[in-house]
Amino acid sequence: MLQAGELLQGRYQLQESLGQNAGRQTWIAVDRGVSPGEKVIVKFLAFSPEMQWEDFKLFEREAQVLKSLSHPRIPKYRDYFSVDKQVGSGLYWFALVQDYIPGKSLQNLLDSGKHFSEKQVRSLAAQMLEILCFLHELSPPVLHRDLKPSNLILGEDRYIYLVDFGAVQEQAAVEGVTFTVVGTAGYAPLEQFWGKAVPASDLYSLGATLIHILTGVAPVDLPQRNLRIQFRDRISLNSNLAYWIEALTAPNLSQRYATAQQALIDLKCDRYLNAPLQKISPPSESKIKFYQSPTQLKVEIPGRGLWVFADAIALLLKFILAGSSFFSLLVIFLLLGGTLAVLLSVIIVNYLNFSLALFLIVVLILTFMSMERFSSSLSKELFKLLSHFRLTKVRLTDYCIIGDRQNFVLEQKICGWSYWRNHLETSQIMQVKSTKVPEIILETKLSNYSFGQELSKAECQWLSQQMQNWLEEV
Repeated sequence: MLQAGELLQGRYQLQESLGQNAGRQTWIAVDRGVSPGEKVIVKFLAFSPEMQWEDFKLFEREAQVLKSLSHPRIPKYRDYFSVDKQVGSGLYWFALVQDYIPGKSLQNLLDSGKHFSEKQVRSLAAQMLEILCFLHELSPPVLHRDLKPSNLILGEDRYIYLVDFGAVQEQAAVEGVTFTVVGTAGYAPLEQFWGKAVPASDLYSLGATLIHILTGVAPVDLPQRNLRIQFRDRISLNSNLAYWIEALTAPNLSQRYATAQQALIDLKCDRYLNAPLQKISPPSESKIKFYQSPTQLKVEIPGRGLWVFADAIALLLKFILAGSSFFSLLVIFLLLGGTLAVLLSVIIVNYLNFSLALFLIVVLILTFMSMERFSSSLSKELFKLLSHFRLTKVRLTDYCIIGDRQNFVLEQKICGWSYWRNHLETSQIMQVKSTKVPEIILETKLSNYSFGQELSKAECQWLSQQMQNWLEEV
């Protein structure tokens, strides 16, 4: 066994043992290599037949990662070396030296009966998220994978420090890589126990830690419903903060915060992920449907329309009721056929085949040319009636926009069937603006998208401003 007073590397003098188990020991030591001597933490791993190779890999990785990190709320790496077996009672030891943080862990405070107010919890959460922002935004991201009260030190300076990187992982760039399974029951999410930790896994652990701090009960001892930790009935808490914590601890990754930055912004703004959409009233008599929440957006607007002769049936009835001749009925038949050809050609040009549309247009022209063979009085009557036709707009398509902080989906539907869809990254959107045409332009870093051609100028201005305001706030 290692003994108090032993001097390692001619520099680190062991003072107090903080714990030992399964070939591991942690000591407070004094670094005699600096003047005056400073306290440090020395973690030891015994090289023995009982040691698992994964334990050594994790210990070595902790040293490598800490050596590359530089953050004021993470203990600074000092040294990494091996200890001769003559010092370690017949065993070789690997040693990792890092700064000592004076203070108490949150677990120690909870064990002593400490209660945290909502204001204190918000402050602790913000500080922890700032540390996670730093770790997760590194390249590659660094995942702590064991965030819990015992690994969070409330320093004498009242700041939070994240310690014990023994489960740390540099996330692989290739998806689907199976990592070493680590974590503490109650604090680690399911995907981490499946060996596929992601940045959102640390956010789950943070949420579980906050639940422990608020309730005084470890998450593993709290009831669950549909894999969600049930904690609301044990505390009196601002509803938005409770929803925010639930968004951190959502068992489904798609319903959980994806980044620490997003979670931090919402915490400061007192809002939360997956908030219900609220309908925003559009300008008077507008058909636009606009819904939004702090993190989501949904827009339904009229799409392209087709112009048709709505009174064609009325024309047919007029001639029939007036006892029209065979030639009159023939003209009506040809006229209706030509009108149908126009309608079909518009649809086909837009969605199917250009050559077929051209053929139908030629048929239409020949149809109207044939009308010259009939009496001038009949032709005059027909054109007189046509001049009084009203044009009715039939909306066969809808333009839909669904967005959140990560993605925007632009979609067009015809009679409820989606025939065009485009996915964008929300971060790629530069601005949304209306033009004089009128129409709305959604500008991205790669290309532009236009829509709303069937809207009025006032509608375009209103909708573009609403979307721009939402984008600026997320």
